[in-house]
Amino acid sequence: MQSMEFLKAWRETARKWQEQVPAPVDLPSDSAVQGALLAGEPLITLVQPVIEPSLFAAVLADLAGLFASQRLEGRQFAAALRDSGAAERVGLATDLLEGRGASAWSLRHKVDDDLVTTLAGLALQPFMSRFARAVAAGAPLAMWRRTACPVCGSAADVCRIDPDNLRFLHCPQCGTQWEHHRMTCAVCDSDDVKKVNILTLEAMEPWRVEVCDSCGGYIKTLDQRHGGHLAMPKVDLYLEDARTIQLDLIAEQEGYRRGGRAQ
Repeated sequence: MQSMEFLKAWRETARKWQEQVPAPVDLPSDSAVQGALLAGEPLITLVQPVIEPSLFAAVLADLAGLFASQRLEGRQFAAALRDSGAAERVGLATDLLEGRGASAWSLRHKVDDDLVTTLAGLALQPFMSRFARAVAAGAPLAMWRRTACPVCGSAADVCRIDPDNLRFLHCPQCGTQWEHHRMTCAVCDSDDVKKVNILTLEAMEPWRVEVCDSCGGYIKTLDQRHGGHLAMPKVDLYLEDARTIQLDLIAEQEGYRRGGRAQ
C-alpha cells in the first residue's frame, strides 16, 4: 500500500510534527521506572503519552495529504477530511484515540475503514516518538531483555547488530531500541539454538532473516558490522524495514510469519 517515496516523505514530516508534540509533564520517578522494568512492565503503564485530539486530527490530515498521490482511496480520504468540519475531524480523532474506531465516519464519507485505521497508526508515530524521548531519557533500558518494547509495549519490527556485536531490537511505533540476547528468538524468546536459523539473500546483504522453528516467526536483522551507510547510528530502521520487503517474501515462502503462528 505504501511506496518508499510516501514513507520517506512521511518520516520527514513526522519528525517535524514531533517537535510540536508536548511531552508528559508528570514523569515517573527513577525508582518507579526501575521497578516497572524489573517487573517486565513497559513504561507506558506508568505514564501516558500526551495526544490532543485536535493536534492528532491535524497530523492525520497532513498524512492524508501526503498519501493522496498514492491511490484513489487516499484522495477520497483527504477530500473527506477537508470536507469535514473542524469539530467532526476532532471527533474522528477522539474516536480513533479512544479505541472506538472510525467505522461510522468512514461509512458516512464512503472511505475505506481499513485505510483510515492504517493511516491513524502512522499518525501516532510523532506522538509516541516524543513520548519515548521524554520517558526513556535516563531510563535503565539495559535491564530489559524482553521482545516487546520497554517504552510502549509494541512488538519489535526489525533488529540490528551494531559494530560492537551487540543486538538491538527496534520498535516501529515509538522508535525505541533496546538490547536483546544474541542467540534467542526475537519473537518468542526461545533460546533453543537448534530452532533458530538464518536465511540470507546475497543481493540484500547486510540484511538477513532470523527464523524460529519453535514459534514459526521471523525478524529481519541488519548486520552493521559490515560497515557502509547502513552502519550509521541514525539509520531509519522503519524505512529500511519497508525497503527490504523482499526478505519478508522469502521468509513467508518458507512458511514463517511475522509475530509467529496465530495463537
